[in-house]
Amino acid sequence: MEAQIIYLSLGLLAFGLALTLKLAMAARKVAEPAVALEAGETVPAIDGRALAGGAGLTLPVPGQPAALLFLSSRCPKCREKIPELERLLPAARDAGLAIWLVSEEPAFRLRAFLGSSPLRDLAVRTRLRDYKRINPTLLSPAYLFVDHEGGIDAAGFIGDDNWTALQHQLTEERAA
Repeated sequence: MEAQIIYLSLGLLAFGLALTLKLAMAARKVAEPAVALEAGETVPAIDGRALAGGAGLTLPVPGQPAALLFLSSRCPKCREKIPELERLLPAARDAGLAIWLVSEEPAFRLRAFLGSSPLRDLAVRTRLRDYKRINPTLLSPAYLFVDHEGGIDAAGFIGDDNWTALQHQLTEERAA
């Protein structure tokens, strides 16, 4: 009988030790702060699926300058940015700037959020793991400006100085 109690105690201790180590490793991962991508860095390639049609694609597209946009259906400011982004699309297209809305949200939620917006045709869904590679801090409404070589020209919140400069540049090019 004593041997069974000792074996049971040792088993419980081993289980407790394994659980403690597992929790400690998980806590360490959570405690590591996410660092936003910055200008000059290379954007990691991610795989995704187009919301419209479901075709697979890899972003950023090599040789194509792009603005990768990060909006969340749970973000009231993001919803307010949709008309502004829609107005920017023709000028961006004329200038050869691809605009992609990148999201890790389920398709049904993203469709409901975008409604009939032309942004729906530019939305790309990706896994959370890949989304965190290009938007590690999960900012929204945010952007990454990617040059034709896949480097980051700028990153920040939609509406900041770099964003405003892009808007002015696209508006001036379209007017010229």
